[in-house]
Amino acid sequence: MSEFVPTPPIFLYITDIVDGRIEKEGEERFRWVLKTYNGEKIYKVRLNGTIIQKYHSSGGGEKKSFTSLTLDDGTNTVRLKGWEENAEDMNKFEIGNEIELIGKPRKSEDEIYILPEQILEIEDPNKELYLRMKKIKRYLKKDFAIPSEKHQIQKHTFEQKAQIYTIITDEEEGVELENILEKTKLDRATVESVIQELLNDGDIYEPSTLKFKKI
Repeated sequence: MSEFVPTPPIFLYITDIVDGRIEKEGEERFRWVLKTYNGEKIYKVRLNGTIIQKYHSSGGGEKKSFTSLTLDDGTNTVRLKGWEENAEDMNKFEIGNEIELIGKPRKSEDEIYILPEQILEIEDPNKELYLRMKKIKRYLKKDFAIPSEKHQIQKHTFEQKAQIYTIITDEEEGVELENILEKTKLDRATVESVIQELLNDGDIYEPSTLKFKKI
């Protein structure tokens, strides 16, 4: 009987999970696999987002303690579920917390959910921005459409791209993402996507996290 090979967690948008298919892989032994519409087979996911709902039951007797957290990343929502020790760890988080997690996709009846292995609260807003950019880079590298920005990808106007490029080139020491957002007044998704295009084209580089400078 062959052993399953451990796989690293894959950064995904939530909509790719809930729009995907969960299947059992293997015969005598099996593990759950998520098959996305992008054609990826994923055993472990990495997500970030905001907790928008929470339920906790402390259990008692033969009833196990249980916690569910509903996570929203702007593209869709998914529930995180935990029992016993995991339930107690998850109960430490509250509605409104920004979190990052690693977990395994599972299916119960018609619901796809995540069984968390590790959850961390994101307290630094720069960390949340960093994770957003990391996901965008992965999707563009794979030539996948970015779910929450499908209507914006490859539709940037010349004026938008020129405006952002000018702001970056005008600053010899580089400029941070928040300053670009403030100066352009454009929405975050558009700015992040244009910056990624400029990075891919070799027009700018990222000397430090979320800071951009002309080549």
